[in-house]
Formats: sequence, C-alpha cells, structure tokens
Amino acid sequence: MNPFRDAIVSNPWDEASADVPEIQSVVFEECLRGIDHVRKQHRSAALLIHGAAGAGKTHLLSRLRSQLTLKAPTATDRDESLFVWVRLQASPRMIWRHVRRTLVEDWFRPVRGQRSQFERILFHRLAEIRIADGDLEPWYEYMLDTDPAALEELLERVADSLFLDRNTTIAFKHLAFGRHRRDLRAWLGGDSLPEEALARLELSQDEGTDEDREHEARRVVLMLCRLAGNDLPVILSLDQVEALQASVGDREGLFAFGQLASTLHDETSNVLIISCVQSSFATELKDKSRGADYDRMTSLGARSLATLTRSQAEKLIAARLALAGSTFVRPTSADSLWPLEPADFQRLSAVDELTPRRLIATCADRFATWIARGSTAETAPVIAPVSTTDSSNPAERVETFLDEEWKTRVERTVSLNRPELTEDIVRHGLPQLVQILAPQWGPVRDDQLPDVPLIFAGPSGRTGISICTQANMNSVTAQLKRLKTQFTPERLSRLIVLRDGRVPLSKGAKVASQALAHLADQGAEIVEHSTEVFAALDALRGLLSEAKSGDLARDGQTVTPQTVEEWLRRHLPDGLRDFVDEIVGNPKSGHVESLRVEELATLLAERPVISLIEAAESLKCAASEVERVVAHHPEIARILIGPPAVVFRAENEV
Repeated sequence: MNPFRDAIVSNPWDEASADVPEIQSVVFEECLRGIDHVRKQHRSAALLIHGAAGAGKTHLLSRLRSQLTLKAPTATDRDESLFVWVRLQASPRMIWRHVRRTLVEDWFRPVRGQRSQFERILFHRLAEIRIADGDLEPWYEYMLDTDPAALEELLERVADSLFLDRNTTIAFKHLAFGRHRRDLRAWLGGDSLPEEALARLELSQDEGTDEDREHEARRVVLMLCRLAGNDLPVILSLDQVEALQASVGDREGLFAFGQLASTLHDETSNVLIISCVQSSFATELKDKSRGADYDRMTSLGARSLATLTRSQAEKLIAARLALAGSTFVRPTSADSLWPLEPADFQRLSAVDELTPRRLIATCADRFATWIARGSTAETAPVIAPVSTTDSSNPAERVETFLDEEWKTRVERTVSLNRPELTEDIVRHGLPQLVQILAPQWGPVRDDQLPDVPLIFAGPSGRTGISICTQANMNSVTAQLKRLKTQFTPERLSRLIVLRDGRVPLSKGAKVASQALAHLADQGAEIVEHSTEVFAALDALRGLLSEAKSGDLARDGQTVTPQTVEEWLRRHLPDGLRDFVDEIVGNPKSGHVESLRVEELATLLAERPVISLIEAAESLKCAASEVERVVAHHPEIARILIGPPAVVFRAENEV
C-alpha cells in the first residue's frame, strides 16, 4: 500500500485519512472564533478563505466539521452547532434552490450514528419550553412513547413562538413523530410532489413561475435557519464559488452569490458563512462583486491559506507513513522528509507554492520508486531529485487521467440520477455544453419569458428551452398554459419543451396533455432525453466545476478548465452532441415523435405491462411506430419479444 495515494479530501463529510492540526491552524482558529462570535453576539457573520489549488480548503472544512460533530446525545448544557456544505455547482438563477436542497439533505444526514441535525434542532426547540437537564433524547423518547398528545402541544407552542406558517408547522410535527420521512425530505428540499403525496402529508405546494420558486426557496432557507435558533449556530460553508460562472468574466454568477451572502448575513442571526475560493479568483470576486455584498461576505475578514513549512511537511509525511502501520518501516538512514531528500524539498518550495496536495503527490511517486527497486528498511534508495519537467508525455498522461475520470463520474451520476435533479443539471450544465460545442451561440436573458429559463441566441435566431419535469400535474398544467402565451415569434424563433420520460403526464392530466399538444401545433418541439444523457451532462458540469475551482488534479498538478474543455470536444458522447444539435437547429427527431413518447410514457404509467398490439391501438398508431419509439427511448420502455410481443415500463425490468 502506498500511503501517499488518494491525497484529495473531496467532501468535508468524509473523515480525513491523515490530519495535521498545525497545517492551516491560523485559519482554523479564525473559523472557531467566528462560530463563537455568532453564538455570543446573536448576529450572523462571514469569513472568506482563499488559497492556492491544493492548499487544503476542503480538508480544513472537514477538520472543522469533525471537531464540531457531537459524539454524544444532544444536551442543553453543551455548545452545539450545525454544519452545511454547499458545493456551488448550480445555475445562478437557481442558487437559493440549490442551497435549500443541500441544507435539507445535510440536516437529514445521520452524523456518526447519532441523531440527524434536524432532530437536534427539534430537541433544542422543545427544551426551550420544557427544561431538561442533561441528555434530551431519553426525555424525547419517553414523550413520544407515553404522551404524544403533550408532545404535539409542545410543538404547537414552538410553532407559535416562531410564527411558523401552516405548512412548516405540519412539517415540523411530521419530523418530530417520524412520519412520511421520504416525502417530507423531498418537500422540504423543494422537490415537486404528486397530489397524492401532498395529500398524505397534508401539505400544499404552489410552485408558480421560476422566479416564484426561487423566492420560495429563499424564504424556506431563512425560515430553517430561524428554526435552528441562536443556541445552534449554523456553519454554512460555500465551496467552489468559481463554478457559478458560466464563462470567464461572467458577472451573473458572482452577482447572485453576493446577493445570497448579503441576504444570509443580514436576515439571519445565527449563521457563520464561510466562502472558499482560489487565491487566483479572490481578486476577481472582489472586483466584480458589489461593494456592499463583498463587505458582508468578508465581515470577519478574508484569510489566506499558507504554504507548508518544513516542520509541517515533516509532520504530514509522518502522518501519511503511519497509515501503512506495521506493513512498512521507514529506512533507518532516512531523513525526516523521507521519501524526499532535503534538496527535493528546497526545489519544491522554490518552484511554486508548496501545497499539501503537491507534497503528497511527489511523495507518492518517490515511495512507489522505492518499492519498485526493492529497497530494504536499512537503506534508503537513491532517488532522482524532483524535476520541474517530466520526460514522459504529459499530454498523454492527462488524456488517460480524463478518460478514467470521465468513466468513473458517468457511472456515479447514472447511479445517482433522478428526475428531481433534471432541471438543476440542465440549467447549470447545458450553457457550458453549448459553449464547448457551439460557441457562436450564447445565453441571453429575457424577463418577459418567465417560464423559459434558458435562451440561446445564434446565427439563426433565439432558441428557448422550458424545462417541464415536475411530478405535480397542477404545476405542469399551469406552466404549459403560461407557455402558450409566451411562445411568440417576436421573442423566440424556436421553443423546446424539455420533458423527462420518467415523469409522464398522468392519465387524468387532460388539460396538460391538451396544452402540450397545442404548443406542438404552435411549432414548439417537445423533446425527451435518456437518463444516460442527463447523467453525462451532470458528469460534464461536475468535471468543469472542479477544474474551475482547482479541485481537479492529477499527480498533484491541477488540470485546467481549458484542458478539460478541449478533451470534452473530442470525447463527448453522441447524446450530448445531439442535445446541442437540437438547440442550434439540427434536431434528429421532430416533435411528433416526442409527443408519441409522452403518450407511451403516460400509457405505461397506467398499465406497466401491455401487449404491443394493444399499445399501438391505444396510441392510434402502427405497431412499428411503437417499436421505433421504444428503440430510441429504452429508459422509458422495453419490448419483450413474443408471441405476443409485450411492452413494459423500463423501471419494472427485472
């Protein structure tokens, strides 16, 4: 085992394999003081952290999260806090919805086998009314089992004291009694829910226009922070701010981020906002943000992550070597920097900023060389000094790295993909995809088209994309009816209504079906893509976001966004190329087939298994047309060859 491999901490919720407290201790203490400031002053504050790529921003957040994570049941006699990590891979106009979803997911996350953060909020709020000494959990369990009516009365008092609305009060009660956990999590996170799910929850959901949904997400985030209370400071870490920029010099993303930070700073009383950027981006953030916004995101200052000293490097190397345990013994004649030589450390320090990532990557190579040469514990190997150049072909190495990285990411995004994420993925990823494949087409904004969030202007006019993937049929119907009035030649040359076959129109959604057909008659193109296409787009935006924020590296060397974009131009799957072709005016299938896809998905939602002949009769088309639709959209349906041939919904496949 090479203890220097896997050097990157990609998620602060993961435990760091080797942590050296002395590294970035100054900034870490600043974070702790910030939390203490918020707790004592009952005023939100913000800290900006910047550093070179690989300096350890995410590792620092992991250390902070680990130290603040409770290792005992909740009690009122211990200082407690909440943690949220937001990787800002989002469309600027969906930034509040992205924060809302992430906050809810993190607060539902069980931490070290203990209660979720939402449950800790619940305990603290109840304790404010019913004083409990020591651990709160046994008392809560007792109330839950023996006197649920009294517990519900306490919850009502909490809701009244916080001026919670009806929906939030009901959600709070469901949380306390452990009811409808899956649907509750989805509702709190902003997912569109079917009417039957809302009825079970006794909740309402009026999604409104795109702007309405963003305002609602903002309201919910602020409300949830207020629900936590001043005794539970919220550490809201905003990472990869660079990913909000669709292109170099883009101001919309930074404006949205500044507004987010200012609102959280001014309209909450218990939040510590920690923003993380690369040092190379920190100046641009300051120059392109409104002065008032920047002042708020740095109300506690801006702090730079330092480069490694020799002492810190020695401790980091020792911590990594300790991971090998008894399987490895340091050579007796080795220097404290082994597997590096002192001269190697000087060269590394002289070439550029010495970051933990670069040090560990170099040690990994040296350690591998030592193992390959079969050196013994008594003698340290003779290793060539660190070179600023590499005799092997660096382009080929990066190419191989990106090949493997892409494959891994697509496999992961396919496994995690769900229709609730389609809008997030498309609105963040598609502008980047268009920029790569059709740079002559650029995004524009038209506030007169509130249900067309993506508009691309190019040589042949303006193409608008309306994403209609809600599970709630009332919301779908309202959006489609609004679109009928917005799709005019004066504002759009073409309109694409993007659907997700996994969320078909229900059989009872007749008005929605009629509105969709009416839009098609107007010339709108009803388009559906496979799960694999959405997953590939998700992988693309993640790869580019990490490259922009300096978190994509091979052997300690940062891979630039330009390198990733060039690789993507050569290796993108056909599905993504077809997606862009549809936008620039070269679609491979018309809206008639897309409507047929919608009709088939709706039919299979009612009858998951049906003979091919019956399906054709229901759709009033030839069996060959059903076969063609299924062949093009295997994510929706499959055919079992007979006789008789049977069509079945894809998710039912065994």
